[in-house]
Amino acid sequence: MRAWKDRRVLRGRIHGRLLLVLIAVAVLVSAVAVWQFGSLRDDHDPDLAEAEIPEGPRFTGAAESPTPSPSPSPPETPESSAAPTSAAPTTEAEAPPTTEAAAAGPQCTATLTLDDEWSSSISVTVEVANTGTDPIDGWEVLLDLANLDVTATWGLDHVEGDRYGDILFNAALDPGSSTAPSFQADIEGDWELPATVPCTPAE
Repeated sequence: MRAWKDRRVLRGRIHGRLLLVLIAVAVLVSAVAVWQFGSLRDDHDPDLAEAEIPEGPRFTGAAESPTPSPSPSPPETPESSAAPTSAAPTTEAEAPPTTEAAAAGPQCTATLTLDDEWSSSISVTVEVANTGTDPIDGWEVLLDLANLDVTATWGLDHVEGDRYGDILFNAALDPGSSTAPSFQADIEGDWELPATVPCTPAE
């Protein structure tokens, strides 16, 4: 009797579970049917079509400005009948042509060049050149050198004081030619050799 009751209870439980499964399946089928129905309605319902929105009037960015009317031009005045006055002609005074007189007569220059320098003396070359237009027959140079005492010369003749002149073989110089005598001097203090010294051609 008890076994029969247990079977009955077991069958009731199985039937209850089957009922729950059937209910769940029915709910799922109903949901699928509703979803399919909604999809078909959206595909065939003309009310869901997008309505075209009419375009409104278009406006440009800037408003057209009215064109200003041209201003009236002033009336033309008649030309003056007076004849134009001409300026008085100016005359420029012509300067008389100037001519530079060429340096005439004998001329010479004397240039000093340091050849050697020792502790107490120096050796210097004197280049005498005829820079004039006439030949010269003799010349004289002035060796006024501060703190330098001339002790020996070659191609120079001691005239007087600081004056030294030519000797026979280098006296005559044609225009543009030169000669190069030399001298030796003792150093007596701070000295500086000038670039040139006075040169006087013989008269």
